[in-house]
This record gives sequence, structure tokens and C-alpha cells, in this order.
Amino acid sequence: MAQTERLLEGENPSTIYRQDARHWIAVYRQMISFKDELLARMRAQVGNLSFAARRDVIDNDVSILELQLRRYQRRIEFWYARQWELEGLSIEESTRTIGYRDSSIHLTRREYQLFARLAERSPGYTSAEQLLSEAWHDTGLPQETVRTYIVRLRRKLAELGAPVQIANRSRHGYSLVFDDQPQDAAYDGAT
Repeated sequence: MAQTERLLEGENPSTIYRQDARHWIAVYRQMISFKDELLARMRAQVGNLSFAARRDVIDNDVSILELQLRRYQRRIEFWYARQWELEGLSIEESTRTIGYRDSSIHLTRREYQLFARLAERSPGYTSAEQLLSEAWHDTGLPQETVRTYIVRLRRKLAELGAPVQIANRSRHGYSLVFDDQPQDAAYDGAT
């Protein structure tokens, strides 16, 4: 029997409101950020402990936090997928199109590969170097090529009128974010 995922109080996976999806994305983002920071601090300090204490912290505290973090990551992934559904967006690989309500845009092969990779990684940020490697399998291209295609994709998304845009976070890369969605304070909006 498959075990169902434990939900937070008030979390309704079958909601019909996109604002609910946005809310839970923001909640899980904060929880993930907190757990990441806590784990980093614990890992930095664990070296100062005796062998037995270090083993106890790693086997108990760190492993529990890692389990919680993985659960939060599954939940945020669920809410991002649900948000795409509630926003009325679709991606069609065979025709390389993005649909929004009654409109759609066609993407070139490279645009589609880039967009699909960003969508797959959402809500995370992906560096230009990672995009070259993972979307196009060509680390020999200059990173400026990614920026050029990002500009093209932004233009096409604006034409579509979809409530999604490509954000840029300094030293972290690019991410797909939905309009009216709380963004990182580090979002700079530049290419």
C-alpha cells in the first residue's frame, strides 16, 4: 500500500485556486531555505565534535533533517506542477509549443530545449553553464548564447501573455517564475 504524503495544516492538493498553489510554493520555499541553512550550519560544526558525538548527530539529527528536506522538495514540486495546471499552461514536446488558454507559441529546437530544461528545474535556478551542458549538451558554446536565447524566450512568453517569466538571479542563473509570485530578494530581473 502506497503511503500518502503528509500535508501541512490547510494544504489542499485539489484546490482550484492558483493563489493557493502560489501560497504553498512560498511556504515550502521558506521551509526548504531554513532546512538548507540549518543543515549547512550543522555540517560546518560537526567537525568540532568527538567521533561518537559526530556519529550521533549525523545518524540522528542530520538524517532527520535530510528526510524533512526531501519531503519539502517533493511538496514544492507537486505545487509547481499544480500551479502549471491551474495557470492554464501546457508544454507540447512534439510540436515544440507552449500553450496558454486559447493561444500558443512555437519555439525553435534550441528555444524549446532551453525552456523545457528551465521548466524541469523550476523552481530552482540553473546557471548558463548548466543550461549549455544539460539543454544543449554543448559546453563549447559561449554563455552569451544562453543570454541571447533567454531574451528570445522572454519576448515570446510576453507575446503569449502567459503568467510566467524567466527570472535571473545573480550567481545562480535562470528560473521560471509565475507573475504575482513572491520572488527572491536577490532577483535582479537582468539577462
